[in-house]
Amino acid sequence: MSDALSKLGEVYDTYAPRIFRYIYHRLGDQSLAEDLTSEVFVRFLHARVAPDHLAAFLYRIAHNLIVDYFRQNSPAQSLDEDIQSDYDDPAYLAEIEMERVRLRRAVNRLTPEQQQVIVLKFLEGLSNEEIARVIDKPVGAVKALQHRGLATLRDLLGAELRRDAQFEAERIK
Repeated sequence: MSDALSKLGEVYDTYAPRIFRYIYHRLGDQSLAEDLTSEVFVRFLHARVAPDHLAAFLYRIAHNLIVDYFRQNSPAQSLDEDIQSDYDDPAYLAEIEMERVRLRRAVNRLTPEQQQVIVLKFLEGLSNEEIARVIDKPVGAVKALQHRGLATLRDLLGAELRRDAQFEAERIK
């Protein structure tokens, strides 16, 4: 019995921080992310099947909980990160915050599937194969979602930067 508890503790210690980060980046609410992370492991304990790929199984549970949350509530802003900085320059910190808001706004305009792929790939560091297992799609679909998502982000952020530059140029006149 203690061996099973030890293995369960290892699974939790290994995956809980990753699952928390994934949920947090999607929802932007720390206490909600903590609650849903706990729920992921409760559902894992009650699962009647042994998963072939544990990480993909846990991310799938987390994804389903996020979808359920969005169905029941209005979407919150995602990708709200607390950046710990050694810089004390308020202008630098304000610039970082403005960039974060721009990115968050752009990511929120992606489709939910594109958001999920971008977060899993670039924030969680999962491979395309792992993402394919999590979202239950072929690797080619993951690559297409990633490509379209990045192209959309590039377009959105580029357009915003051009608007900002034009505004600044008019302000200086």
